Amino acid sequence: MMAKFTLNPDTKICYYPAYTTQKASIFRTSIKSQNWNGLPINPSLKRFKVSCSIKEKETENAEEKRRILKGLKVNDELEEKVSLLEAEIGEKVVGFVWNPPWKNLPQRYKLIGTTSLAFIICNMDKVNLSVAIIPMSHEFGWNSSVAGLVQSSFFWGYALSQLPGGWLAKIFGGRKVLEVGVLAWSLATALVPILAGFMPGLILSRILVGMGEGVSPSAATDLIARTIPIEERSRAVSFVFGGLSVGSVLGLLLAPPLIQSYGWESVFYMFGFFGITWFLGFQFVKEDQHLFSGELSWPKFDSWNNSWNSSLEELGDPLTDVPWKAFFKSKAVWAMIYVHFCGSWGHYTCLSWLPTYFRIS
Repeated sequence: MMAKFTLNPDTKICYYPAYTTQKASIFRTSIKSQNWNGLPINPSLKRFKVSCSIKEKETENAEEKRRILKGLKVNDELEEKVSLLEAEIGEKVVGFVWNPPWKNLPQRYKLIGTTSLAFIICNMDKVNLSVAIIPMSHEFGWNSSVAGLVQSSFFWGYALSQLPGGWLAKIFGGRKVLEVGVLAWSLATALVPILAGFMPGLILSRILVGMGEGVSPSAATDLIARTIPIEERSRAVSFVFGGLSVGSVLGLLLAPPLIQSYGWESVFYMFGFFGITWFLGFQFVKEDQHLFSGELSWPKFDSWNNSWNSSLEELGDPLTDVPWKAFFKSKAVWAMIYVHFCGSWGHYTCLSWLPTYFRIS
């Protein structure tokens, strides 16, 4: 139904017409009888028309329903908070944003944390054979002498790579040496199930595991010296090398249930996978290069040949400068060598043979 009325602009009072129930859809009247709230009108108006339509009202209601169904709008306060958050982190925020607790950590702390994780994986790969040697001996018919040969092959590579590891860390930097070491021992660990039936290959794979882990202490020490301030180095060293003990505990705890559930091969595949995953993730961890001056920066040479020759010269000078004769005449040096030898003998003997001892007994 359409209602239309006309106002006479000759008067300054707006009048409201009485409602009629005419059947006609449109009616016109001259309004002079009733006062409409006493509102004055502008005399300049010549004609004023108001149209009311039920159809228009229904359209407005439909639009309102569509806006409600479309979803809730973000209020002004939330929009302001989102804008402030976007300005703070320098990126656009879409929906819910979760900032991990380690996001704002300094890069050197992330570096030390991941290095400690590498040492955890290091000792997990060191002790996995101590448990797996039991089912492997039964499967391949090894006696105690062969089992001892397989387990000791790790320490051949571990002992021979200690001094070269420090030299390589000096040339290439501890980070690069640590990355290569972790990747080498992880791949060699994953190859143990494949080479288990071929004794020379098995021994070679364990030697590679020992060599990869043998360069790690020197590499980690060099990495700490390059990236950590002096006042934080003692804590960094204890945190990193504490990962070795954690790795021994985790390795001895995880290996038995894995072997019982999935076979002895699963230990080498899974632990090797951990190291390869660490290697890939470590590529995204950056160093704080601005902490130190050029004295700790990487050596820069014009070519590879110059680098190699210079490194050999640098290696020769410190070796000749070391007072070897005075060292071996010192009782304190021999006391430290003796104590360290006895500690390592007992420690690694227990790690290697204790599971077998409990199995036999």
